Amino acid sequence: MKGKGIMINDSNDLAILVKRDSDGKILSGLVIGDTTFQNQEQIILAQPGTIKHAPLVGVGVADFLDDEVPDNLLRAVRTQLAADGQKVKSVGFDQSGQLVVDASYNQ
Repeated sequence: MKGKGIMINDSNDLAILVKRDSDGKILSGLVIGDTTFQNQEQIILAQPGTIKHAPLVGVGVADFLDDEVPDNLLRAVRTQLAADGQKVKSVGFDQSGQLVVDASYNQ
């Protein structure tokens, strides 16, 4: 199921929550959950070419910081998320200037 997988934390490290049995043996450790939002964040932040196995993936949001018209950024976000298999309902900015994405994997 796309959108479910290994989670990462705010430091982009694996999210680990060790659970042990009564003998102290590790039962689980990696956190599994809905990866939709972390995938969106990684795609938006990544520069094209930085993901070795998928060099065309990445919006490279930092490249758009000086653009006065955000159309190219919004188009790039929509295109990249759709290429990742997400159904993009809307991409825009809220009143405070934060990028707002309404997209999810087709279930």
